[in-house]
Amino acid sequence: MPKLKLGLFFGGRSVEHEVSVITALQAYENLDLDKYEVIPVYVNKKGDFYTNPKFLNFKNYKDIDSLLLSSTKINLSRGGFYTQGFFSKFIPIDVAFLAFHGSFGEDGCIQGIMEMHQIPYTGFNVMGSAVTMDKVISKFVFQSLGLPICKFAVVYRNDWIADPDKCVAEVKKTVKFPVFVKPADIGSTIGINRAKDVEGLKFNIEVAAVYSDKIVIEEAFENCIEINCAALGYKEITSSVCEMPIKSGEALSFDDKYMKGSKGVSMASLSRKIPAPISQKLSKQIQETTVKVFKVLEGCGVARIDYFVDPKSEKFWINEVNTPPGSLAFYLYEPIGIKYKQLLDRVIADGLERFADQQKTQFTLDSGLLSQMSQAGGIKR
Repeated sequence: MPKLKLGLFFGGRSVEHEVSVITALQAYENLDLDKYEVIPVYVNKKGDFYTNPKFLNFKNYKDIDSLLLSSTKINLSRGGFYTQGFFSKFIPIDVAFLAFHGSFGEDGCIQGIMEMHQIPYTGFNVMGSAVTMDKVISKFVFQSLGLPICKFAVVYRNDWIADPDKCVAEVKKTVKFPVFVKPADIGSTIGINRAKDVEGLKFNIEVAAVYSDKIVIEEAFENCIEINCAALGYKEITSSVCEMPIKSGEALSFDDKYMKGSKGVSMASLSRKIPAPISQKLSKQIQETTVKVFKVLEGCGVARIDYFVDPKSEKFWINEVNTPPGSLAFYLYEPIGIKYKQLLDRVIADGLERFADQQKTQFTLDSGLLSQMSQAGGIKR
């Protein structure tokens, strides 16, 4: 049986560029190479697409400029891509494994490009990716489902530049200090800070506005813990165990997520308690909520959802959805017997099955309208 040609896409125009590279190479190390012929596609910080087998080796990233000089630029096309240059050739792809994080990769942009070029891809579709990447829109979705969320306010960068004091006044009407200030549409805890007073709020809005034109201010939960749970699948959904990440400060930091522990640089290195120290009843409620949200968002592959939990009252509030590859969440499935390699197989199979389902939909129509209009003399005012 021939191997599946798998395009591994990563990098991108994002402040999470380096995290994306780590996610991609970690996935590559766990793919079943007896099943897949892996074709790396690296997107640099300017948005140019390259291919080169050397992209699959961590050591080659010590000198990225030299690596790019030895690589081939490509242009995506229907079912694959063309290499640029005098001896251009077409390289077909059976499925694209998307390992981008953040802007232009995790937010529906690259998913739309794949749709346009009719390339099957892993992870959420355009709609699901865009909604979950935007912390404001996703909160409105959670509210529509009747799910509890924290109190929040939104500040737009243009409004902030025009009148900071007015923005602060509006925020104070909605939330109470302390608060967390976040860019609305990036991850990896970049640009997120806690504010205890107005001066801290102003400073942290300035920081968040560097990374996004929309800033979310969330009322902080006191005496709460964070609980994460994942969903895996496409038509049949499997929930994971719940975990409690352990933070070093007031909120999980970039270092907490990627630089701690013994498993290397990734979310898997985060210190955590698995299973989470909560009751079976609460775990079940969170697992059921995770599957519910995953289905509403037309989830495909795997996604992790983060919650705030009050251990005493056993109440919980949904925080945000981390779509693939922002979270491949393999460490949440290992306790129930699904190894990383198996999870990757399922994520790839789900992407292919969704693509097959899409082919049942007719997207074009030969109406004869243009021919009729041309015979009638064209458009008349």
